[in-house]
Amino acid sequence: MKNKIIIIGLALLTLLLSGLSVTAQYHNEEALQKTAREIYGLIMCPLCAGQTIAQSNNETSRQMRDLVLKKLRQGETKAEILQYFESRYGERIMAKPNKKGFNLILWLLPFVLVTLAATVIYFLIRRWSTKVQLTTVDLIDEDQLSEYKERLEKELKQFDERF
Repeated sequence: MKNKIIIIGLALLTLLLSGLSVTAQYHNEEALQKTAREIYGLIMCPLCAGQTIAQSNNETSRQMRDLVLKKLRQGETKAEILQYFESRYGERIMAKPNKKGFNLILWLLPFVLVTLAATVIYFLIRRWSTKVQLTTVDLIDEDQLSEYKERLEKELKQFDERF
């Protein structure tokens, strides 16, 4: 009776451990798929304009996705896989070019241009606003004002008579 309990206990333990390994493999595969999707978004399709291999459905992109998964299963890191594709296809294959050399200028140029444009606009507005000078108007005396009022009333009457 004691042997049966030990055998049943070992059988249950074996089932439990095999279930844990299946769960571990599932979580490992899930993490692998997540990393693969990240890499898919970083590699451009060599045939499609402006699409990553995650977005493209052509055969070349499918083969590249399969290759990424294969390399991940072989234990290669994300950086190694990206380096492999860059060495094979050149820097144009990367969705985000590195920030070195000429590419650094391309990354910084928009910020420099916006700052420069804002500075130029600031100084132009400042310059234009200082050119506007207010002049004082002499007050019109009452005689001139009454003359203008009479003339205005006369012209308004003539206008009303026409229409």
